[in-house]
Amino acid sequence: MLSKHVVMSWQAVVVKPLVFVRSGSSAELTCTYNTHASEGFTLEWRYAAPGTPAVQAQRVLYYNGRLYWVNSWEGRMALVQNPPVLGVASIRITSAEISDAGLYICEVTNPNDWSSSGHGLINLTVLVPPSVPVCQLQGNTYMRNDVTLSCHSSQGLPTPIYSWHRQQNTVPLPPDSFVEDQHTGSLMLHNLSDAFAGTYTCKASNELGQAACSITLRVTYGGTGAVIGGVLMGIFLVLLLIGVTVTYVTWNRKKHVQNTYANELSQVKNNSAPHQQSGGNLLPFQSGTEDQSDLKVSCFSPIV
Repeated sequence: MLSKHVVMSWQAVVVKPLVFVRSGSSAELTCTYNTHASEGFTLEWRYAAPGTPAVQAQRVLYYNGRLYWVNSWEGRMALVQNPPVLGVASIRITSAEISDAGLYICEVTNPNDWSSSGHGLINLTVLVPPSVPVCQLQGNTYMRNDVTLSCHSSQGLPTPIYSWHRQQNTVPLPPDSFVEDQHTGSLMLHNLSDAFAGTYTCKASNELGQAACSITLRVTYGGTGAVIGGVLMGIFLVLLLIGVTVTYVTWNRKKHVQNTYANELSQVKNNSAPHQQSGGNLLPFQSGTEDQSDLKVSCFSPIV
């Protein structure tokens, strides 16, 4: 039970402002005060994710003689001293995760000592070893081309440093043939040749550990082959077009000759038909009939 009669001068809340913890380990956020809890004593912890203003911090726990937890924090967080009435308001996070990083505010109110409240700010950083990076190749690995090898870890705090190495027993590349960036993890290779072929390994590392990935580079003549293939295909299409044109012209000419011959034959037939009729008319059948009728002796002839 809280005492109603103990009144002491208020001392500011004392915290450890910077806390670093490895992922998976427990983290203690220290918060102490130099006074005795009296009637109206309260303790409140609030949390703001990285990039969130302190005024927008959300309540984590609240104590006013009884302890109240907010959301799911109770299962992962505990008071170092419970109840927190003897000058220790610290909390402990078990198995810290990346999502636990951020700003924590410890606020103590003891009205009988001071009309206001005291608070302290703690920045928690969760350190994480590099995750297994992803190696990628950008560009075409044709002879005399330029390509870029990239390497990146999705997790890692402090930020990982990247370094590239070639497989053992390979001839070192000339210094002016590549550019390596240890902060971004990129490796630019210039003017590819057969000497660049091989396996490249990227290692991501920080103070907590390291991880690696590999990629195999094969230099090909695909660029020259594609050009030659394109030229040959162009020649083939031209020859095909010429062949189609010649075939069409030949067929058209043959068809024209056939049509001409057919027309001439038809004309000959048409011309020969009138000559046969005229030949039949050479025998003056009708004329002879008329002449014979002229030779008949009239019944009125004086000879009869």
